[in-house]
Amino acid sequence: MFKQNSVQGESKLIGLERFSLAHIYAKRWVLPLILLLGLGLRLAVTIDWNGYQPNSLDRLVGDEPGYDNMARELLQGFGFTWPGRVPLYPIWLAGVYLLTNGSYIGVAYVQLIPGLVTIGLTYWLGCRLLNRTVGLTAAFFAAISYILIHQSLHLLSEVLYTPTVLLVVLALFAAVKTPSKQRFIWVGMLIGVSNLIRPSLLLFPFFLAATLLFALPWRKALVYASVMIVSSLLIITPWIIHNYLKYDAVFALQTSNAILWQGSPEYYNLIHEEGYTYMRIWSEVLYGPGWQEHDPNSVAGDRYWTNRAIQSIKSDPLTYLKFAAEKTITFWIGDSNADWGDTHIFNYRALRRIGYLPGDAVQVMIARILPIVAALGLLKLRTHWKKWWPMLALLAYFTLLHAATHAEVRLSEPLQPLLLVIIAAAIFSFIRAGRETSRRDVMNENEVRSGRPQRADEPSALQFLKEANEW
Repeated sequence: MFKQNSVQGESKLIGLERFSLAHIYAKRWVLPLILLLGLGLRLAVTIDWNGYQPNSLDRLVGDEPGYDNMARELLQGFGFTWPGRVPLYPIWLAGVYLLTNGSYIGVAYVQLIPGLVTIGLTYWLGCRLLNRTVGLTAAFFAAISYILIHQSLHLLSEVLYTPTVLLVVLALFAAVKTPSKQRFIWVGMLIGVSNLIRPSLLLFPFFLAATLLFALPWRKALVYASVMIVSSLLIITPWIIHNYLKYDAVFALQTSNAILWQGSPEYYNLIHEEGYTYMRIWSEVLYGPGWQEHDPNSVAGDRYWTNRAIQSIKSDPLTYLKFAAEKTITFWIGDSNADWGDTHIFNYRALRRIGYLPGDAVQVMIARILPIVAALGLLKLRTHWKKWWPMLALLAYFTLLHAATHAEVRLSEPLQPLLLVIIAAAIFSFIRAGRETSRRDVMNENEVRSGRPQRADEPSALQFLKEANEW
């Protein structure tokens, strides 16, 4: 009887092994299918978007006209005429216009390419952090992400910035895993390139240098940090020189549009004490009567608003710290004024009033919840924190940067692939824990049937299944 049970058990396990091998082989086709799904969804959304948007300036909102104007001025030979933006996205946009004969409709189609690159890099990061299963799961999430799908529709730098941030994280993991000067030079160069798309990582090499002192022997940490900082600065130096020659001023790659003032106690009091709405501040304060004298996007205006912010912070540091603490949260889930229509967070009706269709509003709500899910996932994955510190350092840097200045959810959206990888890893961890429990139950059952305990070092089909799936 024991022999019969043993044979039946082995037959079942052999079947499981064969299923597992077939499953592993099928995985080779999963990534292309995910990329195809991502392309199909993006193409469908783009066709629908272009179907009711005019092929003219009328389709542009927010920051889009500024990028459009810069790109067209480049094509007309005027060069860079505005200090309010860094050069790489306008150059990209000018190239797309050259390819599509200036078509706004064509931009949305061409920008599907960096969207697919983002999916592929999300897969790569998941593989690097844990395994192929996590990479595929994260890539699937990226393929169906409402935020990432809609990046390609707009004339905004996010569509290039998102994959570039992923490249920075991947290069940093490679450099930390096998430290060398060459690897940290690549990290610095990629950070420099990212700063020419959006200058958010300008101070990141210095922040990273401090964390390297805790991860590596101090002499090596100083050497690697130095080459990283120098290589990053070398990439952005030509743009700094360009700005100095054109505007006779040295500033942080682009004018800030009063970003520090928008995180100051004065701004906070206008919102919370005097009842200003987010749009009213823009229309009556930043761009109110006589705004040309202190244009936030001019060099002189940028200095004016920065100095005004510093004076406000000095006069009321406690309010500044309180506001900064709030922004560590609103950076990820949205500011109640800027992102939730001057109401409260997670307000579906506010999204509908802003103009989202019902289905879109639901997807935006889901996207805003993802940071909370990722934070809970990180608690489950705390044993991986030490290994994942490069990615966690980058997330912490962005959070602190926007806590100190201005925070709204759009500024955190290029980091969504990192959150998707964390969520995918947490899901895998929960499933693996469940399989371990099932495996122990099966082993106990086999011991009862066979009348002997299974040795700890005895190979089993279930152990093979576990290892094969992880591989």
